[in-house]
Amino acid sequence: MMHHPGGQPAPAKRVRPPEPGRENRMRAQRTGGPVIDIHCHRECGPATEMMKVEEERVGRIRLQYGSAVTREVNRRQLEYLRPKMDSLEVRLADMDRMGVEIQAVAVAVYQYYYWAEPDVGAKVCRLINTELAEATSKFPGRFSPLGTVPLQDTGAAVEELRYCVNELGMRGLEIGSHVEGGEIADERLEDFWAEVERLGPVVVVHTEGHTHKDRLQGHNFVNIIGHAFEATLATAHLIFNGVMERRPQLKIVVVHGGGYLPAYAGRIDHAWRARADVSEGVPSLPSSYLKRFFFDTMVFEPDQVKFLVDKYGADHVLLGTDYPYDMGDDDPLELIGSVPGLEQSQIDLIAGGNAARLLGYA
Repeated sequence: MMHHPGGQPAPAKRVRPPEPGRENRMRAQRTGGPVIDIHCHRECGPATEMMKVEEERVGRIRLQYGSAVTREVNRRQLEYLRPKMDSLEVRLADMDRMGVEIQAVAVAVYQYYYWAEPDVGAKVCRLINTELAEATSKFPGRFSPLGTVPLQDTGAAVEELRYCVNELGMRGLEIGSHVEGGEIADERLEDFWAEVERLGPVVVVHTEGHTHKDRLQGHNFVNIIGHAFEATLATAHLIFNGVMERRPQLKIVVVHGGGYLPAYAGRIDHAWRARADVSEGVPSLPSSYLKRFFFDTMVFEPDQVKFLVDKYGADHVLLGTDYPYDMGDDDPLELIGSVPGLEQSQIDLIAGGNAARLLGYA
């Protein structure tokens, strides 16, 4: 029996049938450039050690959401994945097998640390960003680091944004879909978004599925429904709170295919036409702002990828895997290759061209 660190049996490897529409196993190939994965995670070990004291002080329990079964599955998964989360070198073989040449890599969502006191949050973000830049620099051409900022303090977030871009040379950030229940589109973060627009990095919005944790306890709903729901809320607030109107040059990627909103945009457009409380402060049709976002391919089914391409354009869809988690896509090029009717020029954009443009490589 295979074991992982800690002496416990490794989680059983499930033999999963192909997702619907992916039975042909035809892998896409990108021509003229590297395949880039916009949606990947790792853990910063030094930050974990630093924050243990703070977690104990405030009674913060990692992986506390979901049912007892979900929490145990998550705990065992993280132990099993520890080598891949800790070491970039370990994941290179997986990247090669998947056909991914570059990962845009960010910390796991539990390392945003928005719950920490502002001074602690600023310190741990600086540690994470410096360590990530150093770690990725050891593998030229394989990783593009995405920084993190302490959104609980707008001034500190702006300062860390400048450090990431100007000092570390990072081309993007990853932020959560909310700040301990507060919206990333809140007025207090206006200076942050203004500086993002001025400096030009891409911002990847990654979801956290537990602002409605009481109704998402069982069946891993905190992930399978919560993440898509959080993406929907965050995107809608960025539109209706006016961030997208005021900041037309923002480059925002919403992972997990943007959640539910891209597939149901007609409802917000209808409400905008029908109700003054919806249209107030939103001078243009809501879906016109939605079409400025970018979405990854973490939707599992070829037909859903095709919908995103047809509705929002191949130039707004990016390959993403959620590596290395069990809810990720282990063969993203096979998914793209299974999308009916894609032209090679569209494949080239989705498999890396769009990410290269947003990250400033093209």
